[in-house]
Parts: sequence; C-alpha cells; structure tokens
Amino acid sequence: MDRAWWNRWPTAIFAVIVLSFVTATAIGQWRTRVLDDAVTEIAFTTAPSIEHLAAVRGEIRDLQGELREASGADDAQGVDAARRALVQSLNDYLVLPVAQRERPLWRDVFDSRAALDRALTRFESQMEADIADASRAEAAAAASELNGAITRAIAFNAVRSRDLALESKQLRLTASYVAIGLDVVCAAIAICGAILLRRLGRAHDALLATHLRLQEERASELEQFAGRVAHDILSPLSTVGLALQLVARGAPEQERARFLERGTAALERVKRLVSGLLDFARAGAAPEASSRADVAEVMGDLSAELEPTARAARVELRMKHQGACVVSCNPGVLTSLIANLARNAIKYIGDGPTRRVDVRAFECAEFVRVEVEDTGPGLQPEVENRVFDAYARARNSTQPGIGLGLATVKRLAEAHHGKVGVSSILGQGCTFWLELPKPGVACPAAPVRDASVP
Repeated sequence: MDRAWWNRWPTAIFAVIVLSFVTATAIGQWRTRVLDDAVTEIAFTTAPSIEHLAAVRGEIRDLQGELREASGADDAQGVDAARRALVQSLNDYLVLPVAQRERPLWRDVFDSRAALDRALTRFESQMEADIADASRAEAAAAASELNGAITRAIAFNAVRSRDLALESKQLRLTASYVAIGLDVVCAAIAICGAILLRRLGRAHDALLATHLRLQEERASELEQFAGRVAHDILSPLSTVGLALQLVARGAPEQERARFLERGTAALERVKRLVSGLLDFARAGAAPEASSRADVAEVMGDLSAELEPTARAARVELRMKHQGACVVSCNPGVLTSLIANLARNAIKYIGDGPTRRVDVRAFECAEFVRVEVEDTGPGLQPEVENRVFDAYARARNSTQPGIGLGLATVKRLAEAHHGKVGVSSILGQGCTFWLELPKPGVACPAAPVRDASVP
C-alpha cells in the first residue's frame, strides 16, 4: 500500500460518509414533504370540514325544530335566527380548501343550501297570512336534503382523514427503514475509518508537544509578570515598614502624623494592586448561559455611584442609552465593565479646559455597543496598540494603579463572547468601546433617554 493511496484513504472515507448523510437528508426531506402534505390536508381541510359540517347538522336540527313550532308572525324571529346560524356555519365550511374528489359533494351542499334559502324565504313571507303549511313542508324537505348532502360530505372527509393517517404511518415506517439502512452504512465506514487512528495518534502527540511548549512560554510570561507585581507590592510595603519604625522610635507628633499618612497611602496602593489582580484573575471565569443584564438599569446605578468621583475630578459625566438594551451577561459583570472604562476616562482626563466623559449605549444587529468618550489628551500610538494588555501603563504616568483595569475589561468581554477596542486622537481624547451579544430575544426600540450627571 503506497503512501499516496494511504493519504487519499481518509478523503475517500469522509466523502462516502458525507454522501451517505446527504442521501439520508435528501430522502428524509422528500418523505417529510409528502408527510407534510398529508398532515396539512388533515389539519386544514378534512378535519375542519368535519368540524364545520357537524356544526351545520346541529344547526339544521335547530332549524327543523323552529319550523315545526312556528305558527305565526311571532315565531318568525326564531326561524330567522336559526337560519342565520345555519348560513354562518355553512359559510365556514364552503370557504375551506376543497379536494378534487370532494368537489361534487361540495357542489351538492352549495346547491342544497340555495334551495333551502329559497324555501325559507317563501315560508317567512307566508307566515303572516297563515298559509305557510305548504312552504313549511317545502322548507323541511329542503333542510332534509341539505342534511343528506352534509352527511355524505362528512363521510367523505372521515374516510379521507383515515386514508391520510394510514399514508402518514407508512411514510414514517419507510423513512425509519431508510435511516436504519444508512446508519448501517455509516457504521461500516466508521469501522474502516478506525484504521486511521494511528495517524491521529501521531497528530495528537504533535499537538501535545505544541501545547507543552505554549505552557512553558505561558509559565515564563507568568514568572515575569509575578516579578513585576512582587516589586510593586514590596515597594509600598517598604514605605509602610519605614513609617512604622519611625513612629516606634518616638518621632515628634507632626512628623509622626506625616509618617502615618505616608504609610496609609502605601497600604492603599497595596490594596488597589491586590484588588486589581483579583479582578483580573476572576475575569477568566466561564459565564453562565442564562445570565441577563439590563444596560439601562446598570447605567442608572452607575450614574449615582460615579457622580462623587466625577465631581471631585471636576469632570462632567453624561450617560445616554438608546432602547431597553439587554445583554447576555451578569449585571455585576456589566457594572464592572462600564465602571472600569468610565473610571479610567475620569482618571486620565488630564488638565484640558473641557473636562467631559460621555458614556453611550445603543443596539446593533446582534449586540449592544457601549462607548466611553473623553476629552482628555488621547493616547500615544505606542500606548494605543497595547492599552488592553496586562500591566500596560503610559510612560511617566502619575496616576495610581498597576495597569490591570483595561486588561480586566478585555478578559471579561471576551469571556462573554464580546469585543473591546479604542480609537484615539492625540490632543482630542479617546473613545473606548465594548460590544456584548444580546440574548435570544431582541430588545424593542425606545427613545433616547438622558441620565446626565451634572
């Protein structure tokens, strides 16, 4: 067995398997179409015909009773009401689709109804003169004739329904036999395909080697990252230790307060560092499929929460959302995403004359997009390219932090099948955006509402 034939062997096996499934699908679709036609005829023709014709027979009995009891003009109202109910039921039947073999019966019903209408018209016109006995008999005979036509139509539709049900049963049996046969073929081909397991084993070994190499690279990256984080933790802790030593040595009251303030600030930096690391680690958790979050509600809560921060930074914070947007994630996750972007914009707004942050949310085809636009200094090109990387910070940045806020946003968004990005104009500001998928049900459109923070 030469190598070229061996390489073509998997292709041949998969081609035969695909052909088997295509054949099974084609036969199944053909059988399904025939079965659908039979079911459709039962559901929309024969069954409704029997239902309406049975109702007509009941109306005929009511009409016959009214005819027997009618003795003068005072009874005309009862006859007329029974007549109108009968006509309504007949019309419900006559507008239904009619099979070719049922058309003569349909014509008999139609003609019998016309004859009954004429007889009833004469009967009602003669009731006031007390000479309606002859027309009464004529109307009763016409009603009996219509009843006979109705009975024949019911019998036809009952037989037709039975035949269609038996035909449907036979179609299902045939489809089952065909499916079993094709399953046997596919099983035989699958057994032949087991010969390829050795090749797949070698491919698996190669994949495992690649995976181990990637793990080693990842471990190296983690080691470097851990070293940088350890340095950032040890630095403020050294400040804390020095402050405690100076206080313990009995420094003057004024210096003691200053040392304690420096130590407290250092501990706050450690707290921010550890919190950022924890959020970044948790961002890789798999989301729940049933999670739902109302963007409008989350933005309303954040508006009140971020107001003090914005005021303290002399920043005008404006929030707008279009429509009752709903995204497929946990409300806490959505809060963390928008809050991180908004706080980042407030934090790096700079010292320009215009200090404004706009948070906007709106619906697109299959997702909801949230944009956070600021009027800050913008990003340098080298920073813009790596702003969502872990531990990425601008040069000469004086703001506290470890560069994990935006990295956490990216990890959370991607874990929920979303995307993040940024566009920046140097000297004019940045627009950070994130896109999260909607749940299965689309959100209704609504006017734009403003939840601005003064």
